[in-house]
Amino acid sequence: MPPINSERCNPNKNKSASKHIVDNQKHSGLCKADTIMTDDIVTSAAQHITQGDYMGAMTIYEEHVKNSPDDPSGYHGWAEAALFEIQENGNLDEKGNDRINEGQVQSYLRRACSLAPENADYRAAYANALIEFDRIPMAVRELRKLVDLGSKSEEIDISFHLYEAARLLIESIDVKTNFDRSAPIARQFIRDAVEFSLLGLGFQSASEAMEYLIED
Repeated sequence: MPPINSERCNPNKNKSASKHIVDNQKHSGLCKADTIMTDDIVTSAAQHITQGDYMGAMTIYEEHVKNSPDDPSGYHGWAEAALFEIQENGNLDEKGNDRINEGQVQSYLRRACSLAPENADYRAAYANALIEFDRIPMAVRELRKLVDLGSKSEEIDISFHLYEAARLLIESIDVKTNFDRSAPIARQFIRDAVEFSLLGLGFQSASEAMEYLIED
């Protein structure tokens, strides 16, 4: 697994992330009564995240998943809290075993995507987690799905997600290859990362961006 992205461990960034998690539940398609209940649960969990109590947030989300298995916000929130915990406190116990099952993190993010397929935030979170868990080919496939999602509607803004994912993807490849960009995996996937970054800058395609780099 590549080194953890230190930006996730920034307390101010985590406050922003906790608000982001709260906002995401609005897209889950729940009825009004369920939404009110989810608001309370997600807000409580987000407060734990803000305070650095990621395990506490995971407990709240896990209970919500059991009670509302069709609400994607529970799966997504649990996985995001788990990632914060792994990145800030590590994932190995004193015996060298994983404290949190990385497979469950991926499974919960995938489940959130299946329950809310039009939610770009969920898809991006899943792709970024795959990058951090060194599942680069799978991450690229999910980012392709994100591009397709953005192309379906002008109301879905995926630019930030793609640009951030491109940065994480290149960082992961550099670590994996010891900064040897001539390595096969680098040559295979840096092209994708560059394309995602250009799309994230607002270009419709890499070809369009190249027009500005070629002198008349």
